[in-house]
Amino acid sequence: MDKEWIRQKVEKNIGTIYGLKNPTDRDVDTMVDTMFAQCPTFQFPGFMELNPLFGSIQGVFLLKEHFKSFFNTVEVLNFEKQYIIVDGFNADAHYMMELKFKESGSRYEFELLFFMDIDMEGRVRDLKLYFDTATFLKAVKTKNGMFKDVREAVPHTEFKPDSKLKAAAITSDAYVQFGVAYYGFGNWEDFYSRLSNGVEVVFKSNVDVLPYAGQYSGSGSEGFKKWLDDLMSLWSLNAFNFTKVYTEGNAADFMMHELHYYNNPDGTKRYLDVYIVQSSMVNDDGKIELFKSYNDSAWLDETFFASEVYKKHYGYPADYPKGLK
Repeated sequence: MDKEWIRQKVEKNIGTIYGLKNPTDRDVDTMVDTMFAQCPTFQFPGFMELNPLFGSIQGVFLLKEHFKSFFNTVEVLNFEKQYIIVDGFNADAHYMMELKFKESGSRYEFELLFFMDIDMEGRVRDLKLYFDTATFLKAVKTKNGMFKDVREAVPHTEFKPDSKLKAAAITSDAYVQFGVAYYGFGNWEDFYSRLSNGVEVVFKSNVDVLPYAGQYSGSGSEGFKKWLDDLMSLWSLNAFNFTKVYTEGNAADFMMHELHYYNNPDGTKRYLDVYIVQSSMVNDDGKIELFKSYNDSAWLDETFFASEVYKKHYGYPADYPKGLK
């Protein structure tokens, strides 16, 4: 296995797929036939009830329809690689993208992740995207706006693919220590000891709605503690169902199906499940220095307000209590 061949193939694939400029339907058909394997799977974050681009699909026909709709909806103004993690025959690509929405005229600049599995010829077998969907929808609905997702503000270690630190093992241990403390079998200091002094949290979500969204930092683990306090004031954990880990050197990205309960004012609970990625960067001392959460953030908004879309999705009764958001 040639890691650099995989890295180059993944970068080329992403550039070809999202580098199309005002493509015709035939251009899209040709791109999908050329770049994707015979039975591809694809996930654009979000619930399709909120936007027709959102959701998971499989097969060449549906993939062509998705990309025709995507390029009819937006123009890709800027597209810049940050770094690409190669793990086995798969890769996890961190990028910066700027979109212009053709109907609203708004622009959205954001960080996103591409999780790509390729075949022996370098064609895409599976592609999953993760980014802040709440701000995406703001750009869809707002005329001529300028939007950005939440970003880190504190200098941190750069990606070092040749690092011997084994970031995934370090982060995995931190998750274990978090669970032990959360469920009352241990103490929180064992968890915080896995974090660097001044660790930064970036929770990519709607800062206008969710009090725990945004960027947190501070001396020691002060910022992380504040973020957890804000988060746990509204949510209680059901389960972290980890689905896959991509890691190389000092970076690790954990894909998970996360299950939570929103704590209603009357003490009852409201269910939420969402697919997320939590991304960690480890410093030279083997401590987690940067913790970023990429969420289906639009669904967090729907849950927070118990919207009609949310209630229909989970089968809530028509007489859902009005006193509960």
